[in-house]
Amino acid sequence: MKTATSTQRTRGFTLLELIVVIAILGTLMGIAYPAIMGVQENARIAASSKVCADVVAGVSSFKQDHNGIMPYYNTKAKPDKNDQIYLTTLPGKDAGLLSILTGYEDTNMKLNINNEPYMKPTRAEGPRDGLFGDSGSDLGLYDPWGKPYYVVMCEMEEGCIDPFTNRRVGRESCLVYGLGPDSDGIADAHSSKRRRTVAGSSGKKGGKKMSKAEARRARQEAQDELNDAIMDNIYSWKKAVKK
Repeated sequence: MKTATSTQRTRGFTLLELIVVIAILGTLMGIAYPAIMGVQENARIAASSKVCADVVAGVSSFKQDHNGIMPYYNTKAKPDKNDQIYLTTLPGKDAGLLSILTGYEDTNMKLNINNEPYMKPTRAEGPRDGLFGDSGSDLGLYDPWGKPYYVVMCEMEEGCIDPFTNRRVGRESCLVYGLGPDSDGIADAHSSKRRRTVAGSSGKKGGKKMSKAEARRARQEAQDELNDAIMDNIYSWKKAVKK
């Protein structure tokens, strides 16, 4: 006895259906990509801020352990008229700061006598996102975008002057800056909670509401003061990044 058999053919996707699916996937990727990149960029900024905080903590701890001595070689850096020094974490430009704080000094006149590590940055295989170099004299510290950090140190009890606002940061003997993803100095200095602002931009003067013209003039004066503060420093922060 013969039995009837039926065969089923599997239908494939048509060209139109494939185009629609690809278009939908492309749209979803276009929506998700900026969000993913934003998360990654925020993570890099947070990591950079943490490094800034680690350097400040290392400087403070070293100073406390060594009777107020700051961790740099005074033969390689001299204070300006405000008793401040300006350093960058490029090799040979840090006045020994990195080698002293990490315990990698390769000199006979050691400041960190016990080679105690006051900071333990991530070791990097190249000049990006960490500490790079084999000896104390060639150490460099770089942010996630491959840029150095910038350091202001002072021995004044009143605290260092922030070169971006020309105002003194009370009781802080060390300020550290990461320039951020656009290399324009927008990353927070040693504190994720402190944001750099332009003095006089609040729109108020003497408790009275300012006119639009007065507010605009005050903002411009504050911006000019900020620009002068940057350019008048021993070390020009933005010029250094372009080198």
